[in-house]
Amino acid sequence: MGFKERLYQVLASFGIRLFTRIFPEYFAKDTLAPTDRYIEYPFAVRNLPKPPARLLDVGCAGSFFPLILAGFGYDAFAVDIRKYAIINKIKYENFRFCNESIIKTGFPDNYFDAITAISTVEHIGLSGRYGISEDSSADKIAVAEMKRITKPNGIIILTVPFGKAKIIKPFSRIYDRDLINQLINTLKIEKEEYYMQDSRDDWYKCTKEEAGEVEATGSRFALCMLALVKR
Repeated sequence: MGFKERLYQVLASFGIRLFTRIFPEYFAKDTLAPTDRYIEYPFAVRNLPKPPARLLDVGCAGSFFPLILAGFGYDAFAVDIRKYAIINKIKYENFRFCNESIIKTGFPDNYFDAITAISTVEHIGLSGRYGISEDSSADKIAVAEMKRITKPNGIIILTVPFGKAKIIKPFSRIYDRDLINQLINTLKIEKEEYYMQDSRDDWYKCTKEEAGEVEATGSRFALCMLALVKR
């Protein structure tokens, strides 16, 4: 190794150490904080039919998930009342975005093999966060619409905050066992999982009973994940 190469390595090492001290947040060893998406997305993928099934993702704004599903080979759709800026200038052959409400869509009956609603329905009908109107029954109407547009024996993946029932305005509803039953109505639970957070905010699997005792706040709650079947 020549003199220039050695000099470059010394200066580069000094520069990295300097930047690390000035901007420690950009050089953290653990840059990604624990989030419920880490367990919600794998749960959804494990319980979806295999591609090229026709899928709909509900509440896609700010999420790459439906594009990842399209990358897996699914015939992917997504719906949201907000714009999906990710696709402003990029088009995907097997992905279509519909800028409308899941309360009432333009899709025909029995159209999708599967639908995913990842941490979405708990916000529907709560005014103040997404510029939507107040409607206490909107979450149930949304799930009923999902059922309408899902094929018989199709799958609906639903994840919602769980614990002692309450509404934390303008953020979210917290569902308990009774509210979950009202929400899913005649849909059959094929698979269910529950998670809680420890004192360090790491997620761990728990029982439905343990999750049901959580006194949720705007940032801490238990999580209910359901794979539902339309009969």
